[in-house]
Amino acid sequence: MTTNTLVIPKEDLFPLLLSIKQRDLRVYAGLLYWLACRAGELLPYQHYKTTYKRDKDGVLVRDEKGFCEIESRQEIYSSPGIPISTIEIKKDMILFSVIPVFKSKKKGETKIGIVPKKNNPLFADIASYINERKELQDKRNKEAENSGSPPPTVFLFETDLFNDTPELFFWRFKKRLDRVLAKKHFSPHSLRKTRLTHIGQKTGNVFYVKALSGHASIEMASEYVASKNLLDDMKKYGEV
Repeated sequence: MTTNTLVIPKEDLFPLLLSIKQRDLRVYAGLLYWLACRAGELLPYQHYKTTYKRDKDGVLVRDEKGFCEIESRQEIYSSPGIPISTIEIKKDMILFSVIPVFKSKKKGETKIGIVPKKNNPLFADIASYINERKELQDKRNKEAENSGSPPPTVFLFETDLFNDTPELFFWRFKKRLDRVLAKKHFSPHSLRKTRLTHIGQKTGNVFYVKALSGHASIEMASEYVASKNLLDDMKKYGEV
């Protein structure tokens, strides 16, 4: 993930996301914004990273013969991705009842998220993609029932360990999105920062931002709030 986390005005953000040609990338990018997620929170096995080496010119390149490493052995199972069965499409929103908190210190910690239909040009794409994943889950459930085996979990986005070993879906997905978003000089993480900044500036509610972001620290959440007056906010909402 690059360190460039530029905040994009809404009037510029949505045309940029709609310009992404691949629908799965468009959905992924849209969900990073609306759910204010880190890139890894939407994917299973996000805690893997690829090894790199320097070529003869000293340029850092991906090591094709290298193995994927785990970022932190204490956090191996903290964020297994979002099961498609936990997502509900309603008339005016899409409800995510379980979003793993990336690099959570508390095992199993989750948050919820809502993707609104109003003023969301990506809603139809996102809903269509989720419906296709739900149909896949139904198909696998029936196959498992016929064979007498437990039904497998279908995730919102999945790795393909058989076809991509040792390259993981997360690496491919992120690199493709990086290339698209690099045209405007911001990283996938910018989508999360942009959403939190939009909410923080509009509401001034640091506790809402904290709940939306999954931040454990109220101080971290306050970075997105326009007022920056943490003590006043804490008094207002009865925290002190």
